[in-house]
Amino acid sequence: MGKKAIKINPKGPINKYVLLLRKYTGLGITDIKNAIENKGFFAETDESDIDSMEDLKELADSLLNLGAGVKIYDSDDFGEGIFDYREISYEEFINNINRLKEIIEELQDYDDAISDE
Repeated sequence: MGKKAIKINPKGPINKYVLLLRKYTGLGITDIKNAIENKGFFAETDESDIDSMEDLKELADSLLNLGAGVKIYDSDDFGEGIFDYREISYEEFINNINRLKEIIEELQDYDDAISDE
């Protein structure tokens, strides 16, 4: 399964994003500032973990509300160059989350049907 990650393009002082990023990532202030300045990835998560994906969406939404530019990246789905990322749109990211929720619901329905037999 692939991974999702975000990069931040600050609009204004970096300090207004630090508290939010520190809370989400657990990184120190210097590490956060360096990652932003060096255009590093934040909050890389496994795309099969719905809770982590929703947390990443919350982080992206909060950063967008603070005025930051947020780019979302997806790793290679087929395992070739697993650490190579391509940028995806916010809409595609939301669609991935919704698709994962549907799969989880279908699996739960299947498990319920099997246990009823």
